[in-house]
Amino acid sequence: MQHKISVEPLTPEAFRPFGKVIDLPEGAPSKAGDGWDCWSYVQMMDVHEPIGMGLVVTKSREPVVASMERHVSREELLLAFDQEIIQPVAECADIDDPHECPDARTVRCFVIKPGQAIVIGRGVWHSPAYPVHGDARYMFAIEKKKDKFGDEMIHPWVDFKDGDTIMFGDGLPIPGPK
Repeated sequence: MQHKISVEPLTPEAFRPFGKVIDLPEGAPSKAGDGWDCWSYVQMMDVHEPIGMGLVVTKSREPVVASMERHVSREELLLAFDQEIIQPVAECADIDDPHECPDARTVRCFVIKPGQAIVIGRGVWHSPAYPVHGDARYMFAIEKKKDKFGDEMIHPWVDFKDGDTIMFGDGLPIPGPK
């Protein structure tokens, strides 16, 4: 079965079940100088090992997801660079179940604007991000260690339960927050 999913703006409240949002705060900066403002520690990651960083060029393609990955032992930072991206995520039902499959009924899709970032929580299912328009670049950062159930570098992708898929993106361009 194919599930149709709406794309929604990224807000801390909406994304809370899946992790944390990193964006410029509305309050005054914690430090400032001639020509710069700094907001220190707007978000934290819980890490115990060195952080590995990678870059992704996500290309325009059909907005359909059939499988996702998860990291049960680590959080993952994702930062949009040059274009808006859409990040599909799904709830983790049992972080201790090595045979869990993502459930298409729990998928939500969020728009991440350039300069915004998310920290995907442990166990949260996610696919690669999709560009809103054309190709887009984003960075990810994650602890450089094997996951609890093995090394995701071998084959991280797990199909949705019952062979389901999701399709998103009706009505693009995507509206901004209200």
